Amino acid sequence: MQNKTTPRIAVTILSSLLALCAFLYDVIGFESASDLWFEGLTLILLVYIYLTAYHFLKPYAFLTAGGALLLFNKAYDLLTEFPQIEYHADKFEIIDTLLDDGSLFIAFLLIAIGITHMMKRLAKQNMKDELTNLYNRRKLSEIELDAFDLIYFDLNDLKKVNDLKGHQVGDLMIIRFAQVLRNSCIKQEMALRVGGDEFVVITHKDRSMPFINSVCKQLENEQISFAYGIESTTREGLEEALINSDKRMYEMKAQQKKNRQQHFVQQQTTY
Repeated sequence: MQNKTTPRIAVTILSSLLALCAFLYDVIGFESASDLWFEGLTLILLVYIYLTAYHFLKPYAFLTAGGALLLFNKAYDLLTEFPQIEYHADKFEIIDTLLDDGSLFIAFLLIAIGITHMMKRLAKQNMKDELTNLYNRRKLSEIELDAFDLIYFDLNDLKKVNDLKGHQVGDLMIIRFAQVLRNSCIKQEMALRVGGDEFVVITHKDRSMPFINSVCKQLENEQISFAYGIESTTREGLEEALINSDKRMYEMKAQQKKNRQQHFVQQQTTY
């Protein structure tokens, strides 16, 4: 992580150098005090912003490179305020133009590309569930299949697990189930977490039962059970399919509860 004192140290050093240049203004022979202060303070501000934001910019190579090149451009502008450097820069006009205007253009180009990449990445992250890294409900607007099966899952007894064993154990249960759903998906299929213990899976048409069989096989000997509802639909019928599959899932959950109660009664009768 970027050291929080680094921007302050850099600003202190640059401010001291700028103040020294101002103190030696007549000795060095600057042409314009206002230009010196403007270029100097602009560079200091950009250095502070860059170093402060570096930790966040680091994952974005174009933004990092563009920011560094912008700093170079502003440093070059400040250096050319020195009469000795300006004299040599004027002798090599093409190189001076490339270092000044050229570097500024490339810096802005890299920053523009970096911002585009960052926005795409943030938009993608906005569609991910933080706990499971599955897609969330927002991803439903980007279903690739024209016709598909929609499976609405709900974990059984998650509240009981949270109450008896703690939310950490409940979270592990959710993460494990999400992993199984992800492993069962093939190309163009996707799994989403749409609520605390509710998941939606989009499969190829008529592949819902093979998908569920795959989930059950992976969860063999694990204390994770679930109810589900299935609806075959298209992108246009998505909302209605969500409602219908949710309804069927709750019907299965009610039947599972009824079956458990009957099984309990039978056991009591046997004893």
